[in-house]
Amino acid sequence: MFKLPSAAYFHKEYPLVSVFRAIEANKDLKDRSKNIKYLYVDYVLNTKTTNLHADSVKEIYFYRIELANFEIPWDFLLALDKKTKFQVIYVLTCQDMEFNTTSPKIKDISNVGKTKYVSSEWRKASDDIELPNVNSLDELYCFIFGSFNKYKPFKNENIEEYIQRNNQLRKLDYQISQTEKAIQYEVQSKKRLEYNHRVNEYKKMRSELLDERRIENGKLEKTITQYGNED
Repeated sequence: MFKLPSAAYFHKEYPLVSVFRAIEANKDLKDRSKNIKYLYVDYVLNTKTTNLHADSVKEIYFYRIELANFEIPWDFLLALDKKTKFQVIYVLTCQDMEFNTTSPKIKDISNVGKTKYVSSEWRKASDDIELPNVNSLDELYCFIFGSFNKYKPFKNENIEEYIQRNNQLRKLDYQISQTEKAIQYEVQSKKRLEYNHRVNEYKKMRSELLDERRIENGKLEKTITQYGNED
């Protein structure tokens, strides 16, 4: 999916028996992972292989997992992810199709436990995406993580800021959708006015979170804190 630098090419196969041992897989997990044929570490992106400086993101690994069918072995990915401290992009392949997924590992952020995996759709493996010109591994991972999201990172946004903002935007989208549905079925005019006011407030917060200038003048944290206090 991504066009990666040749200097970062690693391509080392890890025998599944060794991987299962490393993640302490029980019989049940092994049974649910039977469609996994091979596991490779294909690329390792760090300061040496990319000439990018590292801030919070030190390394980005690309794991390629070849599957016998199109079923995603989520339990295996979760178990493997718990044993890794660096950022991992999982590239699952089956026939000539490819599926990408990742869940960022970050520190010192209150909602990190709520961060879920973001994924591509199954697509032709030849559908490549050019990487942008960036200055750091943080910006590079932001771009990769953002490629699976509706909302994209801002130019000067670090991964912690982006995840916070993206999570809030997704929550606001849900709140707007649910409140607009409630308006359609509400018969009391007073309640409808209340719901409309709430939708407008949600949309205002969303607009603020989509304003890149708020990153530059330090107002993003205030917006996130304000929304975080909403029920």
